[in-house]
Amino acid sequence: MHVSEMGVGATFVNRKRKELRKIRYDGCYCRAVRQGRADYIIGYDRVIDVILELKGSDLKHALVQVTDTLDRWRNDPIRYRQIVCLIVIGHTIPRMKSNLGVYEREFVDRKHALLWIRPSGEKKYSFKELAGKIR
Repeated sequence: MHVSEMGVGATFVNRKRKELRKIRYDGCYCRAVRQGRADYIIGYDRVIDVILELKGSDLKHALVQVTDTLDRWRNDPIRYRQIVCLIVIGHTIPRMKSNLGVYEREFVDRKHALLWIRPSGEKKYSFKELAGKIR
């Protein structure tokens, strides 16, 4: 499954052909005002939800959107057991790249959920890898 907006995209691998669901979260499923909303929630096999934010370059705003979405989604009755977050960035600058691991670790410490920050088009994402089960 490929999801993209304005030139920024992510491709998810589903070799076993398990059930997938794609929820357009920002503006469709969630219409909350004055709170951040991630772009999509991609669900896999009724086991894991990936909160996905596709962003041009504003990483700080992307972090707010993912954090706010995670807080709301944890209480949603249709969520799956495990929730991870993925921010895909279209444009990175060298200084930003050196801080990505720090942002990911701080997010895990604060929110007790995995966060991945990756450049657009870098790779295809496996749900097992995103869940932290293999690297």
